Amino acid sequence: MPHHLTAGPTVEDRAATIIQCAFRKLLARKELARRQQEHQDYQELMEKLQREGAFGRTPLYRAAFGGHLEAVEVLLKLGADPRVYADDGSTPEQVASLDTVVSVLQSWDLSLTDAMLRNMEAERERRAQEAARHKEAEAQRCGEWEAGGWPGAALTAPLHHSMNLKVQQLAKEQQQCHQQLQQAYCELNRRIAEHDKCERRGAGLAELTLQQEAQKAEEALALARLELREQTQEAEEEVPGLKCQVSELHDVLMKDVGDRIRADGRWPLVIDPSGQAATFLRYQDTNYVDAVNPDHLRPERIRLALLGALRFGKPLVFDLREVDLFPAVQRQLEAVQPGLAQELLGRRLLEQERYLSLLRPTDGPEYGPNQFQEARLQHFRLFFVTKVRWPPAEQLQVLLPVRVQLPGGGL
Repeated sequence: MPHHLTAGPTVEDRAATIIQCAFRKLLARKELARRQQEHQDYQELMEKLQREGAFGRTPLYRAAFGGHLEAVEVLLKLGADPRVYADDGSTPEQVASLDTVVSVLQSWDLSLTDAMLRNMEAERERRAQEAARHKEAEAQRCGEWEAGGWPGAALTAPLHHSMNLKVQQLAKEQQQCHQQLQQAYCELNRRIAEHDKCERRGAGLAELTLQQEAQKAEEALALARLELREQTQEAEEEVPGLKCQVSELHDVLMKDVGDRIRADGRWPLVIDPSGQAATFLRYQDTNYVDAVNPDHLRPERIRLALLGALRFGKPLVFDLREVDLFPAVQRQLEAVQPGLAQELLGRRLLEQERYLSLLRPTDGPEYGPNQFQEARLQHFRLFFVTKVRWPPAEQLQVLLPVRVQLPGGGL
């Protein structure tokens, strides 16, 4: 009987197999590199969250001090540790400028932070082991390559053309799949946007009502704090001006709850020997001028800082530090424009568009006369902050003293 022999794989089949294996290995290496990059980015982000900056203050510390509630919540969810102390021994909770931030820090589940820290350490060890295995595999692969040579070296020249066609076909199919995937992502994002739009349309009225109620509750809380401060001050030694805690600076200075500053007519002189008020104002959206820094006191720099505060409706802050530099600031304002110090301190600069006299032809279109809006001008503030416990009487007559009290009760 004749023997029926099964034909083995042809040369073309073997070449196609080699190409497919090589292509799969290439895709696997690309996927591995992508995942390694994602792990590395995550690891670097976690390390940045725990990294201490100037004075040992972490990003969470600075966000809490600045009253940035959303940033505090995001940092906690990403693994920032609220127990890390700054150089002065304070924690983010102790320096938080808003009660809502304090509440979030107090209610945060520290076991979640510990779990993320353990994962970060485990990820660091895993990456080190993976790097070692990868290095060993590369060394072994190079040794096999040198000993045996490339497996397809025995193929004849006519097969090279067939291999190239196979590679081109596979690349074309991969490109088509990639395009289909992009189209699917676009369609998914479009449907998600439509769904969110429908939900917002249905819940918009309820959300607006809740926001209004929340705003009213916040205003009522601020007024209650104001009444409590005033009742406490009545029983203490009579000191001119206002008093507040560091955590109340936003209500007193930025929001002027009770219109105490507006009714007085003078700009505030914040008296805080601890320096926390100066740090608070520096991290708010303000134009900050360090009066001790000669470069900050240049007339042109002061002019631009004042114009920017007027143009964008934000506070202009002069930090006098622990030195009596108020006369120096007045002289530099006069150097900008004669009579500017009195017009600014007396608020006359804001009347009848007198501030337009500060404009120069080189300022550019962003500082054109039509760029200054009344709604933003109403949010302009001028703050002086000092560490001097008892400033000169002349300053207390021109400015409204706002004394910052420490939690212990002392000034």
